Amino acid sequence: MPLRTTLFRVTSLALLVKLAGAPLNYLMLVALARAMDLEGYGVFAFGFSAALTLGQIALMGQQQLVMRVLPANTEPENAPVWKAALAYGLRHVAGAGAVLTLAFALYSLADAENRPMLAAALLVLPIAFAEFQSSVLRTQNRILSALVPRDILWRLSVIAAAGLVMLGILPQLEPTGAFLLCAGTLAFWLLVQSRFDPATRYRTAIAGPRTPHTAEWRGMSKSFWLASVVIVSGPNLAVVAIGLVMSPEKTAPFFAALKTAQLMTLLLLAANLAVTPMISRAYAEGARGTLRKICQSVSAAAGGFAALGMVAFWAFGGFALSLFGAGYATAKPELLILSFGFAVSAAGGPNGILMQMAGQEKAFARLSLIWNAAGLAALVPAVWAFGTLGAASVVALSTIAWNVHAWYLCRSRIGIDPSLLGFILPRLPQED
Repeated sequence: MPLRTTLFRVTSLALLVKLAGAPLNYLMLVALARAMDLEGYGVFAFGFSAALTLGQIALMGQQQLVMRVLPANTEPENAPVWKAALAYGLRHVAGAGAVLTLAFALYSLADAENRPMLAAALLVLPIAFAEFQSSVLRTQNRILSALVPRDILWRLSVIAAAGLVMLGILPQLEPTGAFLLCAGTLAFWLLVQSRFDPATRYRTAIAGPRTPHTAEWRGMSKSFWLASVVIVSGPNLAVVAIGLVMSPEKTAPFFAALKTAQLMTLLLLAANLAVTPMISRAYAEGARGTLRKICQSVSAAAGGFAALGMVAFWAFGGFALSLFGAGYATAKPELLILSFGFAVSAAGGPNGILMQMAGQEKAFARLSLIWNAAGLAALVPAVWAFGTLGAASVVALSTIAWNVHAWYLCRSRIGIDPSLLGFILPRLPQED
């Protein structure tokens, strides 16, 4: 099948699932807020954000490693390498996930007020495996199998349970119950996904062969891991910082604003899911014209969507936050600040994916660490001094900074401009 036809088909599937999944994710968080009181939802926001961060750490960069290695080893003669890469990833995700789950559980037992976090610890492994399984299936262009269990079915399950609470059939959710609901339903759908697809039946795969590539994969994994952790954890750690410094009643509206603002990157995330293996193949084949077209298509769609989102949030941001319940609309200023940062990220296109698939994963890891470490260092002082507005400003500025840095390196080192500016600035000689 021609690359352009494959790109259109896979991107369309990913986009359709994400267009359904992102609103469902939003509705899931709204439903949980409606099923809990403001203080309880603040505790949930803290634990859920911490679990998301730990789940990203537990991945150990393996979700990107399989995206880099598996597409290049699909031929029958390369089957041992394919199986070895899958086994390598599985061992690291399972081991790191178990250690971090235990660490989070011990933290919850250290203080009686933290006991709900014992249930939140159960989210770490399912979150990590959901991302890893999705990446494995995406390398085979199995977009529906990769995305539907987590993005659609899991969220519908949580929404249904929270709906029973709102209807008065079930009692009001406490944080512990919310954590158990999310962890249990996600684990169930991951098991279903694994049973129906041989690529994710891990009982035999985890004992796969070892190869001489292990040292190379270890170095690549470190770079992928560092970049993904600092980028994903930054916004989530802002919620954690607010939860540590301020009250749950302040944490809950900020969490709602953050999750609303992240809708700005909906099209970027959907496109990245589809084009990552295609960018990897196009770069490996030296098809720079194709590479440029892929990046331009992504930045045009993502940037245009983000621009519309900014206008919508200015007009209806308060209403969107009020869906969570009374007291949430007070976070509209934070929503506008956060949405501006995510809009710049969307306009930057698949810059991080391009760098990681084009052999610049170490440079991307360094720039991610520099800017997000600076943001994390400024986070607690900003929260102490300016409250949730300070946290929103730090998240937005660090997001803008790493995207601008990545854009510069894409142009100077790879010779491809993945951003909206690629339509305006003169074409680079290497892009032809």
